[in-house]
Amino acid sequence: MKTSYLNWRLLIVCICLTLSVITVAYKIISVQVEDSIFLKNEGKKRYVKYRTINPVRGTIFDRNNFPLAVSIINYDLYALDGLNIDKYLKLKDRIDIENNSSVTNSFFKKTLIKKSITTEERKIIEKLNFNELELEVRHSRHYPLGDQIAPLIGFYGKDKAQEGIEKSYDSVLSGDTGKQKYYTNAKQKIISKPIEVDKTIQGKDIQLTIDSTIQFYAFKYLVETIINNKAKAGTVLVFDNMSGEVLAIASYPSYNPNDPKRAIQKNRALIDAYELGSVLKPIVFARAVDNKIIEPDEYMEIPRRLELGNKVITDTKAYGKLTPKEIIAFSSQVGASKIALKLGYDNLKNNYYDFGFSKPISINFPSAAFGLMNVKESVSDRELASMGYGYGFTVSPFQITAAYSTFANNGIRKDFKLLMNDEVTSQRIISRLSAKHTLEALQKVVKIGTGKKADISGFTEGGKTGTVHRTVFGEGYADDLYRASFVGIAPLKEQSLTIFVSIEDPGLNAYSGGMIAAPLFAKIAESSLNYLGYQKDD
Repeated sequence: MKTSYLNWRLLIVCICLTLSVITVAYKIISVQVEDSIFLKNEGKKRYVKYRTINPVRGTIFDRNNFPLAVSIINYDLYALDGLNIDKYLKLKDRIDIENNSSVTNSFFKKTLIKKSITTEERKIIEKLNFNELELEVRHSRHYPLGDQIAPLIGFYGKDKAQEGIEKSYDSVLSGDTGKQKYYTNAKQKIISKPIEVDKTIQGKDIQLTIDSTIQFYAFKYLVETIINNKAKAGTVLVFDNMSGEVLAIASYPSYNPNDPKRAIQKNRALIDAYELGSVLKPIVFARAVDNKIIEPDEYMEIPRRLELGNKVITDTKAYGKLTPKEIIAFSSQVGASKIALKLGYDNLKNNYYDFGFSKPISINFPSAAFGLMNVKESVSDRELASMGYGYGFTVSPFQITAAYSTFANNGIRKDFKLLMNDEVTSQRIISRLSAKHTLEALQKVVKIGTGKKADISGFTEGGKTGTVHRTVFGEGYADDLYRASFVGIAPLKEQSLTIFVSIEDPGLNAYSGGMIAAPLFAKIAESSLNYLGYQKDD
């Protein structure tokens, strides 16, 4: 019995020993076979390295292939672990390296020696063929026109594309990053040439419709006008009516996009929307002519005062009688109110819609404004009259410029483009006859009306002045803050350019569109037409 018990215990011991041997054997096999993949991968992590290769960002060109934003390739020189003092001194004898007295021995880690080395220096380094030297590519963005166009182009910096066209078309300009693989030894020293793993796809170029020369004129004269009149800010847009292309967008204050400490300024031509006042009168006139509500050259009774409920609308002088064209020429508030009342709210509202107001603009730009019209079932006569002379709703500078081009295009409204390869869509919104009468009214503004200072030597032109009280948030209209505007077409003979200018808060006694904005229009128009080679009318 005792023997049997001992045999049983021996059997258990044998079984345990057998299981232990099997467990150990399994562990050995697991380490050698199953864990070998893991260990192999861990080994690779130590000796196989990867680095990202950034693509060259696409260039932004103007219509004449002048670069507005371009990437510059810089090469920075690094010393790698193991570069000894003899090699360093030999290198220093051949290229210009700032004196570094701390370098007394071999380098033990990757160290920047010199930024932005020259082409000649690169050739010297290649001839030396030191494995312990590395040239690292760095891209920087440069803007040749600087502050002239910064609010439109924006910039690309450490935090990627932040503003403007750079941001709007970032996906096109940026390209795709690549990847390189290289090997290191146990001391993390690079022992191989980099191998391309993922191909770098360079960014695509884009071409704008902007003309750098006209952009220069627009910005130059805008800044001069603001400084000379001690104004706060301003905007200029220049459109080519026939092609449907934007030639210039200037906004001031601006900033230097090449300065890392740049103080960003918004693009007032595209971001802002505000009440424009009397520059809206020709748009009301055009629809009233089309609807045969008025006869363009027939006289209307124009009282000095027009009472509408608790509001009294007055003109600066007693006209007695004016034709609708003269109402536009002399910018009669009473006359414009009477036309708006004849037109009616629905007609007026739909007309503004047809001219593109309260709709997104046709170009791709971050946070572009498109104005706001507070649509109601009905409005009072007082509200309707105000809408007739440009109060009670907001319009962006881009929208009003595109709207005026309709008159130059014989009643066809175009969706203007900023990229050369984009298409321009168009739609007739007023008759050819109405457009003709409106152009004649705009010409009267310059010849006999409020816009005489918009006259250009040798060319015929037409346009409309606008002067509005600016609003202060939470306080309503300010008595001493104005916005002076002028939008015009020149030359009328060929109906080529539509130009909008706006000056905010002129600080001198003169503050009207006729005194401040009209002369600015004339300077930009004359320089642009001469540059484009237009023949003078006389």
